Amino acid sequence: MVRRKIEMKRIENGTNRQLTFSKRRNGLLKKAFELLVLCDVEVALIVFSAKGKLHEFSSSSLKETIDRYHTYVKDTHVFEQNTQHLNQETASMKKIELLEASKRFQYQLN
Repeated sequence: MVRRKIEMKRIENGTNRQLTFSKRRNGLLKKAFELLVLCDVEVALIVFSAKGKLHEFSSSSLKETIDRYHTYVKDTHVFEQNTQHLNQETASMKKIELLEASKRFQYQLN
């Protein structure tokens, strides 16, 4: 049997949509578990159905994984801010160097 390519759009029929969600959710959970076992990584997966039901998978405590994520994002944001600040300082220093070189050149002409 040949699989056909599925057009990515919302499934209008509610029964078909629920069936597809159930199958794909199970496939996604299986892939998350395989990733955990094969690659020895920390995995957290959170899925809310259209009706608001929670489905989750986590290789360790979900709360610890979410806290780790928040810490990583916060640290990355701080790092990016510091990098931006250093880039601005570097640009300012280059302008100062150019002004000083220009003054030296004018002084030599006089």
